[in-house]
Amino acid sequence: MSSRATASLYHMIWAHYRLPFLKVILLNLVNAAVSVGIIAYINHTFISQPVFNTLSWVSLGYFAALVVMLLVTTFVSQYALTRLGHKFVYELRTKLVKQIIDTSVPQIDHLGSARLLASLSSDIQSITVAFVRMPELVQGIILSVGVALYLGWLSLPLLLIVMFWIAMTIWISTILVKHVYAHLTELRDINDLLYQDYESIIEGRKELALNQHRAEKLYKTDFLTHAKSYENTVVKSDTFHLSAVNWSNIMMFAAIGVVFAVSNYLDIPIAVATTFSLTILFVQSPLLHAVGAYPTLQTAQVALDKIQSLALADYQAEFATDVAVKDWQSISLTDIHYRYENNHSDTPVSGTKNTTHANHILKDVNLTLRRGDVVFLIGANGSGKSTLAKIMTGLFTPTTGSVHIDKQLIDSQNNADYRQLFSAIFSDQHLFKQLIGSHGNDPDMTLVNTWLHKLNLQDKVSVTDHRLSTDKLSQGQRKRLAMLISVAEHKDILLLDEWAADQDPAFRRVFYQTLIPELKALGKTLFIISHDDSYFEHADRLLLMKEGKLIELNAEERQRASADAISMLK
Repeated sequence: MSSRATASLYHMIWAHYRLPFLKVILLNLVNAAVSVGIIAYINHTFISQPVFNTLSWVSLGYFAALVVMLLVTTFVSQYALTRLGHKFVYELRTKLVKQIIDTSVPQIDHLGSARLLASLSSDIQSITVAFVRMPELVQGIILSVGVALYLGWLSLPLLLIVMFWIAMTIWISTILVKHVYAHLTELRDINDLLYQDYESIIEGRKELALNQHRAEKLYKTDFLTHAKSYENTVVKSDTFHLSAVNWSNIMMFAAIGVVFAVSNYLDIPIAVATTFSLTILFVQSPLLHAVGAYPTLQTAQVALDKIQSLALADYQAEFATDVAVKDWQSISLTDIHYRYENNHSDTPVSGTKNTTHANHILKDVNLTLRRGDVVFLIGANGSGKSTLAKIMTGLFTPTTGSVHIDKQLIDSQNNADYRQLFSAIFSDQHLFKQLIGSHGNDPDMTLVNTWLHKLNLQDKVSVTDHRLSTDKLSQGQRKRLAMLISVAEHKDILLLDEWAADQDPAFRRVFYQTLIPELKALGKTLFIISHDDSYFEHADRLLLMKEGKLIELNAEERQRASADAISMLK
């Protein structure tokens, strides 16, 4: 694990927000000084002197001024720290989203949407709560230190005894809080499992509606088990937390008795003992709030560790946009091998062993895609067609072998730029309602409206302010919307992964006989994964993927494939 993955919350604050944090500390020091000033003024004016002989409107005025100062400094110091905290959370959230955007597709696929959504929601929320409570922790600590200095000036022996008492109280509280931290870590792992259950329930809603036995098993065996584990663990966590708070609360009250007992034994003036007791009552609330805030910081640290364990790409503020090679002539894949690393690392509460298996998908693949080509790729399910498409588009990096555009090697430095050559419609395509034109500009609305009619969507969808009015259509019509979005992007290469499979027979014919020539007339290079042997004649080249190996079919083999593609796939 990298150093980045083990960075603490405190280290991140100090490393990136040192100056603002020091300003906040200074404000809290001023607040602590005012608080000590109020205690000293009460001790000098109301306790050490005969009150009724010395009390005057002037004394009350000074006291009121100190109270107003305390109110102002408390608000300003808390506001400054709260603002700093939310700025940190804002930047963490925005950087996390940008890192997800920049992270490789295989890594995102490996993490899964449930784990990412858990970090974007519950982890960020935990860190936000911690920063909301952080003013209580910082003020409690600084105020306690400031008050201790003043009490030490009044009576050092009595201060040492009180400090020993409080240190013992905090030590036992810390032992209790350690159990809180352990349970919080366990809770975060359970939360990942709950998000997986939520995802299964939402994404599999149709299948669950059709099979109540499956729905019952998912609900009772998986969800209720995880929900009960969460309940039991959070009860344990809260029990230790409440025990720590109650222990601290009771022992702080007991400290007042210790003060008077020790004062009587050491012959310390009653006025000093009274000041100590008043001060303990004064700092009790801030100190207990600080103790109560500490577990939220531990929760935030668990959340931060979880975010950093995602192993996302390093944060980069800029986007790679359309700086790929222009007027390219060919894209070459040379000796491409690819294997999936299947990591079985589900993390239940008790933990399991991790195992890794390599699944070889592509073997020694060589391919040259020429500008203007219309290439069809056929192959059985699992033969590696979609993997090849993802390598060609730069979404996957080959395990071995190389990709060149003309003579330029595609590597980690220029892969993001290379990907900008492609529009793609995959089988699990996500539809964006916003239409974007070439190089991120506004789309050509004449082109959009023309293709809206070509795709026979003019009665289903309208475009206003470059946004689609709806995407609530059938699967085949959604694929046509995806085509409209891709045409508007005006990229050099269009990759279609079994796009026609969801079309009705009539529009499938329109696609092969009409849309493909018109897409080619727009200057597009087409790479189409297809099983429609009746239309293979519309391809300039026909490729066959078989058990991870790529074969380009000659004229005779193309005729056989057009007559009976199934025989070619065996």
